[in-house]
Amino acid sequence: MRATPRFAHRAPVHLMVVAVLVCAGCATVPTGGRVVSGRPAQRAEPIDDPYVRMIPVAPGKDWAPDRIVEGFLAASAGFDDQHKVAREYLAPGVVWQPDPRPVVTVYDKQTNVLATSKPDDPSSVVSVRGAQLGRIGSDGQYQADARTLDQTFRLAKNAQGQWRISELPERLTNSLLLSTRDVARAFRTRNLYFFAPDAKVLVPNPVFLPLVIRRDLPAQIVVAELNGPTAWLSHAVTTWFPTGTRLLGGVDVTDGIATVNLSREAWRGNQQGMSAQLMWALKQLSEVKGMRLQIDGKTVNPGLPDPNQSPSDWARNDPDSTAGETFQPVYLRDPEGRVEELAGNRTSKVPPLVRIRLFEPAVSLDAHQVAGLTKAHDGVLMGDLTSGPSIQKILNAGQAGSKFTQPSWDRLGNLWVVETTNDHSWLWIKEPGKAPVRVDHWDLGGSKVLALRVARDGVRVAAIVQVDKHAQIRLGRIAGYGTGNLTADNFLPISSDVDAIDLAWADADELAVLGRTDQAGQALPYTVPVSGGSSRPIGTGTQGNMRTITAAPNSPVLVSGQVTGKDSTADQVCRLHDPNDLLFSQWDCPIAGADPVYPG
Repeated sequence: MRATPRFAHRAPVHLMVVAVLVCAGCATVPTGGRVVSGRPAQRAEPIDDPYVRMIPVAPGKDWAPDRIVEGFLAASAGFDDQHKVAREYLAPGVVWQPDPRPVVTVYDKQTNVLATSKPDDPSSVVSVRGAQLGRIGSDGQYQADARTLDQTFRLAKNAQGQWRISELPERLTNSLLLSTRDVARAFRTRNLYFFAPDAKVLVPNPVFLPLVIRRDLPAQIVVAELNGPTAWLSHAVTTWFPTGTRLLGGVDVTDGIATVNLSREAWRGNQQGMSAQLMWALKQLSEVKGMRLQIDGKTVNPGLPDPNQSPSDWARNDPDSTAGETFQPVYLRDPEGRVEELAGNRTSKVPPLVRIRLFEPAVSLDAHQVAGLTKAHDGVLMGDLTSGPSIQKILNAGQAGSKFTQPSWDRLGNLWVVETTNDHSWLWIKEPGKAPVRVDHWDLGGSKVLALRVARDGVRVAAIVQVDKHAQIRLGRIAGYGTGNLTADNFLPISSDVDAIDLAWADADELAVLGRTDQAGQALPYTVPVSGGSSRPIGTGTQGNMRTITAAPNSPVLVSGQVTGKDSTADQVCRLHDPNDLLFSQWDCPIAGADPVYPG
């Protein structure tokens, strides 16, 4: 038996790189952690996505069994001609039929290939052993599934005395087994967009798209949009494309205008809704500056002065939009537990709350209401910020030893809060004008929940869940608004090596997370893409014992904690010296206080 460690580094069996370019929009995948996925393109500014063309390498003469398996796995990342080159590694009669949108098992590139054979043996067994990270479904949705990888390939010599794979592992007969590196080369991660139930804002749905020819990517995005949301997000969002709507031909992009021609079924759809979904999806590509929508060859104009639509025409559907002003105020708790508003380095009392002690505060998106916890975290308080003192306790902990997490507001004015013990939790919602009620269908009921934040779209929700000794970030969905059957479920782990302490939505695509990694024992702030990509540190020189983090679209990230000075240790709020430099800017802690929050 001989072992070949880290086979992905062996050049002879890798995909041949024809052009080496920086690919900011690739399906970037982490090398560690529990999940693998990629960060979708920025919505506000389309990214450049130069295509790195790679050609699979055919099996070499007299390759040993382990190299044959290595070569097959690497060549599987080439989608040209239905994986034509990868099939050259298979013996005649071996069934391998991956779909054009295949299920993919993703493994860490640090994987061993172990071959068992003797020089004169006509057969050989090769084992691929390492760490499985997760799976990409046929709809492009990533699902974390961390476990040990142990797959067995059987090989035999053909009439020419060359080794070929005579039997695949059972799970590979119609799917792929790819390393994180090959996923990054063979896929692109892009957002699809679907409407929240009230049809006012769009909800991003990141998916992995296998890429063969770069010019086909616009058409791939449109086809994926027409296919609807992934199973994870389905039933929680709405699409305006009627059933059966197809893309006719490809997507022509000329002078920055993408022409999308849909089949006649689209006449039954809402033209404004379809246009918004398509424009938001296509504007992720650097070459697309506008769009012309056609149905059965006829240009349609959904109430716009110009048939060439622009991203600004559908800015009102921005998933980062708020219910109130674009300016994002900041609130914090002073040393006595009273809520203050922060402007620059100065704080001012909030008149209705001058005599109220409120911990873990949360302010509604329109800045009209406030909620928070009692000092012991065993009660939830809520009141109006626009009138006189009206703070009332709306919830008491109902279970022995249970505590509440910091509340979270959505754009509809609903207040969400989790009551949790060490091994159980309950999700509460208070809708405007109604008493708080428990959400009956709550996927995390059997877990301790450390934090919960609802996205501004009101559909997606991020949580920190205690799993053994690890605090894991998960992303779920809220469905059933207005039906009497509200659910908060489908919580998927988010890619990160961060042992999370606190989190906030930085924007529709990223979380700001405070936590620890294997490389840093101290709690530090990070950005974590909700699609599951690698975490990235925010700033340098974090001071003291950081405990909370807050963020908002187009707003500086703030952290708070206990900072030790010359004479004492005090609660301080820290912000980046240069908020435009998330990676290298120093943290300053000039503000006395704790628990800073933006509305939401």
